[in-house]
Amino acid sequence: METTITGNSSSFDTFRKSIILGKFVRVEYLTDLHEFIKTDVLIKKTDTNAIEIGTGEEIAIDRIVRIDGLLSPNFPGYESYSCNC
Repeated sequence: METTITGNSSSFDTFRKSIILGKFVRVEYLTDLHEFIKTDVLIKKTDTNAIEIGTGEEIAIDRIVRIDGLLSPNFPGYESYSCNC
């Protein structure tokens, strides 16, 4: 079971601000069905709640586990179980 932390902490705000528009990055995130997805994408658009990737799909920022190597403060437990495969 994953550990998630919710809220508008300053560390999550820092994480959100680190997402750079127009950058090609690896994104690891959870779907609505809690499927773990790892993909390399271009970030087309960002707002306070979601990012839009090159395919047009939107990913909620609070479901992102890691982006461009930066672990989300919402998922501190994933650091121990992930790999760079």
